[in-house]
Formats: sequence, structure tokens, C-alpha cells
Amino acid sequence: MRSFHKMVLTASASALAVMVAMPAFAQSASPDAVDEVVVTGIRASLQAAMRQKRNSDLVSEVVTAEDIGKFPDKNVADSLSRVSGVNVVTGSAAAGGFGENERVSVRGTDPNLNLTLLNGHNIATGDWFVLDQTSGGRSFNYSMLPSEVVGRIDIIKSSAANIPEGGVGGTVDVHTRMPLDLPSMTANASVQGLYATRAEKWTPQVSGLLSWKNDAGTFGALVGAFYQEREFRRDGQEILGYTEYTNFAGSGQTVLAPNLIGNAFFQQTRKREGANFVTQWEPNEKLELSFSGLYTKMDADNTNVNRMAWVNNLIGSVTGPAGSPGNALTSYKISNGVLTSATWAAAAPNGTKSRGMVQDDIFRTAHSTSWDLNLDGVYQATDNLKISGNIGYTKGEGATDDTEAWETYWETGMSYELGAPVSKVSYPGLPAVGSAAYLNNFYSWSWGGKVESPDEEFYAKGDVEYTVDNGYLKTLLFGGRFTDHTREVNYTAYSWAGNGVNSGFSNVDLGTVAGPSTPSNYGEDIGLSGQGYILADRSKVLAALAANGGRQFAYYPPLSFAVQEKTQAVYAMAKLGGDRWRGNVGVRAVHTDQDTTQYSASATPTTISNAFGSFGARNVNRDYWDILPSATLVVNADDDVVVRLSAAKVMSRPGYAQLAGSFSLNDTALTGSAGGNPELDPFRAWQFNAAAEWYYGPEALLSVGVFLLDIESYITTRTYTEFHVTQQTQQVIKGAGKDFTMTGPINGDGGTNRGFEVTLQQPIGGGFGFIGNYTYSDAQTDLGKPIDGSSKHTYNLTGYFENDLLSARLAYSYRSKFKSGTDRGTDMFQDNFATLDGSVSVNLNETIALTFDAQNLLNEKLKYFVGTPDVPRAIYDNGRTFYAGVRFKF
Repeated sequence: MRSFHKMVLTASASALAVMVAMPAFAQSASPDAVDEVVVTGIRASLQAAMRQKRNSDLVSEVVTAEDIGKFPDKNVADSLSRVSGVNVVTGSAAAGGFGENERVSVRGTDPNLNLTLLNGHNIATGDWFVLDQTSGGRSFNYSMLPSEVVGRIDIIKSSAANIPEGGVGGTVDVHTRMPLDLPSMTANASVQGLYATRAEKWTPQVSGLLSWKNDAGTFGALVGAFYQEREFRRDGQEILGYTEYTNFAGSGQTVLAPNLIGNAFFQQTRKREGANFVTQWEPNEKLELSFSGLYTKMDADNTNVNRMAWVNNLIGSVTGPAGSPGNALTSYKISNGVLTSATWAAAAPNGTKSRGMVQDDIFRTAHSTSWDLNLDGVYQATDNLKISGNIGYTKGEGATDDTEAWETYWETGMSYELGAPVSKVSYPGLPAVGSAAYLNNFYSWSWGGKVESPDEEFYAKGDVEYTVDNGYLKTLLFGGRFTDHTREVNYTAYSWAGNGVNSGFSNVDLGTVAGPSTPSNYGEDIGLSGQGYILADRSKVLAALAANGGRQFAYYPPLSFAVQEKTQAVYAMAKLGGDRWRGNVGVRAVHTDQDTTQYSASATPTTISNAFGSFGARNVNRDYWDILPSATLVVNADDDVVVRLSAAKVMSRPGYAQLAGSFSLNDTALTGSAGGNPELDPFRAWQFNAAAEWYYGPEALLSVGVFLLDIESYITTRTYTEFHVTQQTQQVIKGAGKDFTMTGPINGDGGTNRGFEVTLQQPIGGGFGFIGNYTYSDAQTDLGKPIDGSSKHTYNLTGYFENDLLSARLAYSYRSKFKSGTDRGTDMFQDNFATLDGSVSVNLNETIALTFDAQNLLNEKLKYFVGTPDVPRAIYDNGRTFYAGVRFKF
């Protein structure tokens, strides 16, 4: 594998050298506009794509499907992963990785710093995983958007005054199909079966589209629908956080030790269904109106079970200096400040039992939805004046409709040894798994509840384009945009009287709720063979929780918040041009008005009192302006060479939870914690691009480019001083407050992201060809720390073959390690990851084609670590996925 990586890197470096040697490259360059990935008619489509690329005024990429229902991949994010400068992830740092791509980052920026649009406007989103729901970010969840509804995707890497603000890294604009662009009575359908090797189950994938227009071509309507099921199973080992201990076991040394080392087993049934429609009316050459809508829903019920070595409990309860009565620690090893191995006996000399193993069985009913209604209009008032605009409403929701967790533990010794990536864990004296003694363990507690995270926006915009065509000045553009966005997290938790009655005893235990065991092949591909265990049964857990008065639900303010954000933007832009050049210069002015609501037991007056305490709301309003200039120059340096230069100031607003997460104050210590900071400023940056494209053959392209993102400030966690008025501070002087030392998000130091991209598109002959690209990104803060989401090396190599009968594609993608975020107070990195996907389509006739697709053919595992790869965090095995089916086109 390493030799293959080296080969691709060498080829990319050679391509760069060729471009640098060209006379037209007196200036450095950066990749751009339109590398098109298509499925049928590849060579003809690539020629059309190159024409579109040459005519683009932006540094951008385009992914298209030439025929309806024949997008290159099953998820929109899958196809985006093959574009130069774009990376995808399958889950957040908190969730770990799953078997379907969900988030997109452009040029090494965090997914939250990129903007996703649907047909040029915002689209609300929802997350199915509870920790993503409460984290309240701005990234779009692409698992909500199957490829069946998409005709084209623009990945915009530069910026211009008429592009909505919000994408520091870039903007992804997803375009659905339009009925007047298609032949009348166009219809297609696709029926496939999906087989997941870990789940060992087949599930259906069905989609269809019907488009009609009248004979005059002035009115058309399109409707599409889809239904997909997918069974997930993920085997893994997780280390849930690390804690630093001073004078560990009386040794005088400070060590970093794992909290929990777990054998994790995740199961999920995903059911995704939805529909879209478009009506389009062009009564004459001057007027065009379109009304469109999209609805997508995913049911994502899941079970997450983890049997864990309870390291932090052992350190806290039965660890002390050697020979002390309460010490059950018999041996340990420290390497580079990390407690890499340790062994505890079943009990300390004073008889204190070691609680060495704990199991969490968590059941969640979850769903996510997204829908949108949009009206677009274009009016050609005169030969020189065009007016356009849109108005719409979009709403999404991520919800955990119910959660029940059942935690039990065992009194047993434990021994572990950290590995990279799999750690060894054993439990001396533990009864045989499944035996009566094993099931008769100790109850710890139960928790859970409901989370609703609605996300909604009303938007409207208008644009005026006036053609001047006077010398170098070609066109003047003016416009404005308004949005009213609301994002909330409403958490309803339950209390259960049985926790107080049963905790620490065996009145109820794992045996009370025992269900099946993990599959016989659990963990076999990641070194966990033979380490299966007994799972709880959800129906039995619910029956147990019905006792002792049942679950009592109440609003839980500490994990609830709300953000209302109104924006008003205006812009002016001039398009310029000459004999062998064109470009634009403009400025965008944006006003942001934010209202945030957090809850705290220290805030006054009290607005909520229930079983979880008394809380007051903290409401903060603030507003700010951003002035965003931009300029682009495109030069036809030679008949076959195009050079692009661009510069722009860009911004992305903080995540919603960063603005208004959980909040608390300690009046005695004058300290506080803020999961959100409503005074945060946006991410602001200067974005620079230089790009060159050499069209050296009818279907061939070599492009090279450089980019620089100079970020003024990154949001980080620090301590800072903030003034607050509380009930206690008012006891001295009414209305008086104090300065509190707060810990929470703050605008910290800036950073840079600089790099280059190389793309090579080459037909070989006989229907064969390949497309390859490589991206180098050096992203770090001003303090030299890594920036979330940035891989230093990314490359893709796709080979294709096509004739009248057969279309085949084999695609290899690689990205190097990157910081995926912070989980449980610990920085988390995803290790190098590569995947090989393939697809084959056989045309039986002009109407019917057989389709075969495969994902993750190499059965690569997702690996995570803390700091360096020898300090493991997790490994996940999601298995391979295969599709087989038939496609109809009429």
C-alpha cells in the first residue's frame, strides 16, 4: 500500500514540474473550475466539461451525472470525495466513523467552515446522532441527500460578491434537475439490493423520476421519489477519554491514563425516504418562474453497547502507594508520560473490591428530516437589464425521540496493555460469559430522554444585472439577501426512582434484562475474536424501568439552548473583460443580528424549576458587520492555457452550540463554565488562489494551483474574564455583579492553510482513461497546532472504461491523518485512510441496464488516536458494501 501511495505522489510531483516549466507559468497557479466526473458518455462529457471549465469565472469543480439516476456514487459526499481539495468524513469526533460519508471539508477546513446550498439557497439540516444534535454545528449532513435527487454539484473554492457568505473553505451548491432541460415524458427508475458484509443482510434501494413539459416547451413539471434501507453493524474498540493524574500511585510521576477501554458493538437500521418536485414556467423570452420543493427523512434507530475496562474507577478507588491497605494495583508501566499498561487484583488488602468492568447498553429511537419550498424568478426587463430573485422556507430537525440506557458493572480484577490500534484487556476471575454468576452483577444507573434540535430558515434575495459593455466594463450587478434562522436544542431527560433503590446492589442486574449475545464473528477482523458478550434486551429494559414509578420526564435546561440569527446582505460587483482576459471586482456587506438563550442555575430570575433544579435564562443580543471585498482575474495566456487569480475576504459564523451551549456559575469561587459564548466573533479570513489549466489535447487536461487561507482567529477553549450579575452578588448591592473567571470557547489565535493541487485528466484510447488529483495542505494555527479537518496529503485515482455495452469505473481515494475534533476533553485524530470503490453498468438495450457497485473493497478500518498514533483512541470495522440491481430509462 505504501508503494502505491508513493507512486501516486511521484506522478503528481512530476505533473507539477511539467507545469512549472511552461512559459505561460510566470506566476504560480491553483486548480480550478470544472473537473467533471460522469458515468456515461465519459469522453464526450469530459470535452463539454472542459469547455465549461475554461469559461468559468471562478476557481471551482463540478460533479455531474450525465443521465438521470446514474450519479457516480450512492451518496453525494462520496462523489465529492474524488474532487481535488475536498475531503469527507463518516462521522464527528464524538460519534466516531460509520460506513457512510456525512460531512465535507474543502481545502483542509473544518466542515463547519464550509457552506452548503441547494439551488443557490440555504438548506436546513438535521443530525440523527445525539451528540451531533447537541453539538449544534453548521455543517450539512450529506447522508440526508441521496444522489437520486441531484443533477449537478458545484464546488466553489474562490469567492465573489454575489456568492452568499459563510464558506471560509468553500461553498458547495447542489443543483436538482429542471423539467424544461429534459425531453418531455422522461422517466427512469432504479431498483437495487444492498448487501452489508458486517450486518450480513440485504436491503432495498428504490428510486424513480418522471419529467414532463408541454409541446411549446414553456411549462414543465418534474417529480422524483426514493426509498432506501440500510442495515449497519459496526464492531470496534474505543478508549473513551484520557485523564491526567499527578503523583500516580505515589510514584511522583504525572501520567495520562485511559478512562474506559471498551469493546463496542453498534447496530442501526436506516430508512431514508423522500421526494422532490419542480414546476417551471417560461411564458415568453423575458420571464421564467420555478417553484420547487424537497423532502427527505431518515429513521435511524440504533443500539450502542460497550463492555468496558473501568480504568478511571480503579484508579480512583483501589489505587495508592505500593503496600498501602487500599491498593489493588499490582503492576504498571509508564511510557512517555502515558500509563500504557496496568494490572489490578480482584480486591485490595483491606478487602475493598475492584470494580474492573462496566457495561452500557444504550437504545435510541432517532430520526432526521429536511425539507424546503422555494420560488425562483428571472425577468429580462430590457435588453440590458435582468432582475432575478428567490424566496423560500426550509426546515430540518434532528431528534432522538427516546433513549434508554442500562448500566451494570462487575467486581473483578482487570489488566490492560495499550496497543496501536488494538489494546489487550483481560479480567482475571471474571465468571464465564453468560453464566448465572456473570449475569448476577451489580446495577449502576439508568439515564436517557429525548432531544429535539429544530433548524429552520426563511430567506429571500434579489439581484439586478445591467449590461454595460462599454470598453473594459461589461456588466454591473447589485443585490441583497435576507435570512431569519433559528436553531434550538431542547433536551427532556428522565429521572428514575429505581436508581436510588438499586444502585450498587444486585436487585436488578444484567440478568434482569439479558438478551442475545454479540454475533459469533464479533471483532474477528480487528483482533477481538472470542471477546463477545451478552447484550441487554430493549423490551426488558423498558419493563424494568416501568417499576418504581416509571420514568419521570422533565425539561433539562443545562443541555438546552436557542439561537435566532437574522442577516442582511447587500453587494455590488462589476464584471470586466478585454481581448484575452476577464474578471470581476466587488464587495459584499453583511449585517448579523444574533439572539442567544442559555440556561444556568445561577441566572436570575428563575424561569424553570423541576426535578433537575431551578434555572434562569441568560439572553444575549449582539450584532456586527462584515465587509467582504473580492476580485478575480482570468487570463487566456495561450490558446491552450488559462490562468486564474483571485483574492477575497470570507467569513463563517460560529457554530450554534459555540454561541449558546450549557452555562453555569459558581458564586463562591467566582468561576464559571460556558459551553457557548454569545460574544464570539465569526471566523474571518483572507482567501487567495492562483490557478492554471493546460488543455493539451481534445479530452486532456493538466491543472496546477496554489492556495492560501489566512485566518484571523480560530475559536478555541480558554479561560477568560466576564462580568455577571447573580443572586449572590446582588446581596451586597442590588444590581451589582462581579468579574468571573470563565472557561469556554473564545476567539483565539489565527492560522494559515497553504498548499497546492494537481489534476490530470487523460484518455488512453479504446474507451479507457483515467483522472487523478493530488492536494497538499499545510494547515496550522499561529501557535503551530493542527487545524481540525485538515489532511496534509489527499489523492484520488479513477480509471474508467466505456463502450456501447459496458461502463466501468474503479476509484481509489486516500487521505492522510487529520485532527477530527475534541471528544471528552481530548484531541482526537483520524489516522491515514484509503478506500477502493468500483462500479459496473451493463446496457442490455437502450432502456435497461444492469448495475453493480461496491464500496470499501479493501475492507479498510477507521483508526483514531490521541496526539500520536501510539496512543490509541478507537478502531472501527464497518465492513464492505455491495449493490446489485437494474436501471430503467424511458
